Amino acid sequence: MDVVEAAGCLDRAVRQLRYDSRRVSAGDLFVAVKGKRCDGHAFLSQAYERGAQAAVGQGPFDPPAGFGYVRVADSQRALSQLAAACYGHPFQRLFTVGVTGTKGKTSVSHLCAALFDDAVCLSTIVNPSCGLPNTTPPAPELQRLAREALDAGKRRIVLEISAHGLVQHRVSDVKVDVAVFTNLSQDHFDDFSGFEDYFQAKAALFTRLHPQVAVINADDAYGRRLIRQTAAPVTYGLSPQSAVRARNVRLNPRGSTLDVDTPAGSFTLQSALPGRFNVYNLLAATAAGVCAGVPVDRIRSRLESVRGLPGRFERLRTPEGVEVIVDFAHSPDSLEQMIRFLKDHYPRVLTVFGCGGESDPFKRPLMGRISGAWSDHTLLTHDNPKHEDPQTILSQIEQGLRMVRASYEVIPQRDHAIRRALQRARAGDCVLVAGKGHETTQIFADRVVPFNDADYLKAHCGAIACR
Repeated sequence: MDVVEAAGCLDRAVRQLRYDSRRVSAGDLFVAVKGKRCDGHAFLSQAYERGAQAAVGQGPFDPPAGFGYVRVADSQRALSQLAAACYGHPFQRLFTVGVTGTKGKTSVSHLCAALFDDAVCLSTIVNPSCGLPNTTPPAPELQRLAREALDAGKRRIVLEISAHGLVQHRVSDVKVDVAVFTNLSQDHFDDFSGFEDYFQAKAALFTRLHPQVAVINADDAYGRRLIRQTAAPVTYGLSPQSAVRARNVRLNPRGSTLDVDTPAGSFTLQSALPGRFNVYNLLAATAAGVCAGVPVDRIRSRLESVRGLPGRFERLRTPEGVEVIVDFAHSPDSLEQMIRFLKDHYPRVLTVFGCGGESDPFKRPLMGRISGAWSDHTLLTHDNPKHEDPQTILSQIEQGLRMVRASYEVIPQRDHAIRRALQRARAGDCVLVAGKGHETTQIFADRVVPFNDADYLKAHCGAIACR
């Protein structure tokens, strides 16, 4: 750690590492970090009162008698270092694949994990089952889960790595063997000042963590920029210059067929994952597998065995013959790609969506305009408003819908919006329910409501999963 000064009693062993003062108990070490809503430094005295042995922070603090305090230059960085040491540096013994980008991180992470027999995957889908809301867990939880995987006999780990996870040093003490960059488009502009700031956050996986191998999407503009900053990257894409590339791509709502060329050999892949965006996800996983030494025959068979992920192009059909796609698409680019793909295969597309609260308000009118321009009808509804005014979010999206004179209606209650979409749809049409995907709750300022789009469709609308 970059220690600025140390004071008080520092010669005693500590029991647990904590960064939430509410969880501190006797004998713990409390690390004060500044979060989005509150600053842990305001709770240093509370940590002492709850029995902490000592604390680490980056601000001045006069410790009470018998309490130790270490002031550091960056307490988030210190938290990562302390967590790695606390759990015995498990990532030094795990082969690690780290996946970053705006879209496709979750899918690529799970596709990569499917290539190995001895891998654990930590992702947006998996982490809630561990009680973790973040795409990339805070450093103590991340190091703990890695230690548990190692103790359980796992030898590989696949991590979905967010921009926030990088700038907040959650992965600063992770040894990355293969780093994957999917793409970059607008998202999280409430936390990042624009594309350049957002790109630099993502690029840190390659420029600061120095992975052994970099796998980069050569068809993405920011990917090409990252290629120039990275030593000997392995590229993937549809362009002939890519080291791992696809030819003869055939797409339909039931899946994808593509010929894949790699430095280790070529094969034809028949995947249950549809859409051009999934072609890139499959190529990214293929490139990572080749870099990890997985034989191409195994790469093909393992990728073909993946039937789909919860809330990622989850396809259902109602008794009336309407197909419903439940997807996590929650950024402008992902929403546009999804609707345009569906428009190629269905006579009409009706889109049900909203935008989450406390996250990038700048994308809301843009997403409204995209849905209005490409959908035959839009049903605007709540996503996860969190502590924002739900009506304000809907109004901001509505600005974009009005710009293109779209056919739309506003139905705030999500289950009512889904039902209304199905009432308007005809046999053969497609209803896209976007934005929440795998999520099992809706978050409001004063309550958390159990709700999953696919479960609701099955339980209350008679929808069944399409095979």
